[in-house]
Amino acid sequence: MAVEKIIELVGNSQVSWEDAAHNALSGAAKSLHGITEMEIVRWTAKVSSNEIVEYRAAIRVAFVVD
Repeated sequence: MAVEKIIELVGNSQVSWEDAAHNALSGAAKSLHGITEMEIVRWTAKVSSNEIVEYRAAIRVAFVVD
């Protein structure tokens, strides 16, 4: 029986929310092995002078515990 752990991460991007989510997952994959699922928790953005200057994606990542 496999056991999975779930953690929450936030990625950012100057380009898009999709890119921010991808960056969060890519960052997680550098130190986590056996990632099985990713869930988008929320989209947010940093705003300056009425313009989006940074897209942020909070994600939950599930991975198998060794």
